[in-house]
Amino acid sequence: MADGDGLAGARPRRQQRYSMRTGLLALVFACITPALIVASAAVHQSFVIQKERIFRDTIFLARNLTAILDRELTGVEAGLQMLATSPDLIGGDLAGFHQRARESVRFQIVDSYVLLSKDGRQLINTQVPYGTALPASSAPEELIRVFQSRMPVLTGLFSDGAGRDPSIALGVPVLRGDEVVYSLNVGLSPERIGSVLGRRALPEGWVAAVLDGSGTIVARTRDTSRFVGQKAVPALARAVQQEGEGSLETVTKEGTPVYTAFSRSALSGWTVAAGAPMTLLTSDLYRSIAWIGLGTLIAFGLGLWLALKLASRLTSAVQGLVAPALALGEGRTVELPATRIKEAQEVGAAMLQASRMLARAQHLAHYDPLTGLCNRVLFGELVLRELAVAQRSGDEFSILAIDLDGFKAVNDMHGHAAGDTVLKEAAERMARAIRLSDVAARLGGDEFAVLLMGANRENAKQVAEALVESLSLPYPNVRVAVSASVGIAVFPQSGTTMLQLLERADVALYKAKGQGKRRVALDQ
Repeated sequence: MADGDGLAGARPRRQQRYSMRTGLLALVFACITPALIVASAAVHQSFVIQKERIFRDTIFLARNLTAILDRELTGVEAGLQMLATSPDLIGGDLAGFHQRARESVRFQIVDSYVLLSKDGRQLINTQVPYGTALPASSAPEELIRVFQSRMPVLTGLFSDGAGRDPSIALGVPVLRGDEVVYSLNVGLSPERIGSVLGRRALPEGWVAAVLDGSGTIVARTRDTSRFVGQKAVPALARAVQQEGEGSLETVTKEGTPVYTAFSRSALSGWTVAAGAPMTLLTSDLYRSIAWIGLGTLIAFGLGLWLALKLASRLTSAVQGLVAPALALGEGRTVELPATRIKEAQEVGAAMLQASRMLARAQHLAHYDPLTGLCNRVLFGELVLRELAVAQRSGDEFSILAIDLDGFKAVNDMHGHAAGDTVLKEAAERMARAIRLSDVAARLGGDEFAVLLMGANRENAKQVAEALVESLSLPYPNVRVAVSASVGIAVFPQSGTTMLQLLERADVALYKAKGQGKRRVALDQ
């Protein structure tokens, strides 16, 4: 009896069971979670790409501002050198020279002209009338060294001790025969230098500053009087002392987080730093996260609703099989109810399609769809990159502006399809005529351009003449005579900025066309 009771008391292990509704809800979570992970990864990757773009933009801006500052300082020095040879000054007519110098102030970014003797005394100061008693404070040591070095000198920030705001001075020697008799100097206020940086319109929230070799702020595009003379934030001050160019994440003097890039001037030794606010990225990041959250909530809600609806249909379908089963057991006619179940769309296929569309969009943003050549946007970026390299290395490079002569007649006589064929054939001929390191681009219509890396005037002329010959050969099934004209601009003779080089290449192109087309013309 005991054994019997033991066997009777044994129970089969109960298996855990799941309802159809629970299984479908789990399937919804399993399908949507990978999409959420992929979307989060895509947002992170987009954040990284935008961050790299902003760093690239800031370094280009810092280089551009450095070039602008160098150009202004070069102009000021040239004006000083010219005044230093003035007959009034050499002949000792200080009153006449004072009048001439006061007139020159109006045409430059300087605040004043100051003439110093060998012992550092002021003989002339254009801020006061001639003959007015001048302060006895001595000049900075750098300006006195002009008498020994006989070379121009640029000081750091200094104050004359009279309570005036700090300024900067640029001095050149005044020669009478072989003797340095005076030091002619200009005073530059930090506000003047800041206004030079301000000529390059900065995007909203961006800030730029000029630092000396010790990391002290010499000028600033914002709050100049508040921060001039102070050290830059420690991270930036250390960076500019260690490297001539670079980028980092730091904060402004006001405490605003920024992405900062800096570039040192080979002319003055100063460093120009440009900062882009981090909110440019974080605002987009927060917006993307919000959209992901909203999209996730919508997706989960819709998925739950569909799962519940499908579970209800499946349950009804299963329950509908009870009556047919009973009818089969009773030997009656079995009638099965009709059922329909729809499959969920595959997330992977949608993501793959989105990836292909993004790659296609990126390609169209940088390449001409008809010829496959670079478009104007990518060509401009490549020219800026080559310009930055050439400015550091001192190497030359050339830009060719190319226009097809007689192309309009092709469209008029044969139609636009034939014109497109001519453009594609011309693009292929260009690609065959230049080196792999060079870049050909279609700027629009029948206008093309070529960037010749490391090419001087003679090299560029040879390539241009070869292009004219190649592009002027007959085109298949085209009865109209098509040729090419080429204009050449060479860095740095034709210009030191992308805009100058492109403009000079266009001017040379018009010159070639004016001389009878099918020609090559050099700038100047």
